[in-house]
Amino acid sequence: MDVETTNEPDQTVPGTVPAVMRFSAIVVLVQCAAMFAYAASLIVSQFTDHTSTLESESAAANYVNIGTATFLVIIFGFVGYAAVSTLKGNPRATGAVVLVEAILAGVAVYMFRGGVPLLGAATLASAVLALVGIFHPASRDYNEARYAQRKARR
Repeated sequence: MDVETTNEPDQTVPGTVPAVMRFSAIVVLVQCAAMFAYAASLIVSQFTDHTSTLESESAAANYVNIGTATFLVIIFGFVGYAAVSTLKGNPRATGAVVLVEAILAGVAVYMFRGGVPLLGAATLASAVLALVGIFHPASRDYNEARYAQRKARR
């Protein structure tokens, strides 16, 4: 990892974002693109051939697709913002990305049990790749150096 030292004591300036952290951000962006495509398909299905499979007397049952799409766009929009910020050298919201990756790992288990093992394997592999990049020692060192720099400015 590139860490430059300054003339002032106990102050480091982080260099470039480690490659493993950039790779992790790219994996997260691919996941976000897949979720945006799925959200688009939900919106299209809402206004074309939508038939609700929910057993409910509520009129809201007919709007599950649009509600789900809205939720996914909000969540993965924020996670995508975090990934783009990481690629620009200013990692943000790592905790949110870790949470989404943990959820995706759980979703992958249900994909295996639900009869789509290839999609489950792809989902699980992408979640593991993103988490490895986030928790890699080079990523940790970079984040610690950034934190020390911000703390020194206070």
